[in-house]
Amino acid sequence: MNRYRPVCAITVAAAALTVAPASMAQAATYTVKVTCAVPKLQPERQLAPNHCLNYIPDNTQTFTAKVTDSNGRAVQGVWVTWSDNSEAAHFRLANNPCKTGTNGTCSDELLVRHPKRGMKITVTATVGGSSGVGYLSFS
Repeated sequence: MNRYRPVCAITVAAAALTVAPASMAQAATYTVKVTCAVPKLQPERQLAPNHCLNYIPDNTQTFTAKVTDSNGRAVQGVWVTWSDNSEAAHFRLANNPCKTGTNGTCSDELLVRHPKRGMKITVTATVGGSSGVGYLSFS
């Protein structure tokens, strides 16, 4: 009598389980509104909410970006990068980029070297793929 029992080999193939990651969130779309403001004592310098008129030799202007989401709510904690179309101008490096606060805004000051009468500078605030524009003119 054979004392050894035959051993049955059972092979179980493990099925590979592939879990697709959840779809990546769509890149947020923001609305960026650029404004500039002048002191109330000089309302003639305000051409539009996003367009200030600056008299020579005053060569600085503060611009503010307000970032809102698709529902119109202020977006906190996003970085706004400032740029302009003039070689004679630059934004203060300490605030470029700037991070929005609880009200969805952040600001920076544009400095213009040797402004000239009639000069018009286009200012752009960018968050991701969204941007808004403002203007500074000199008279």
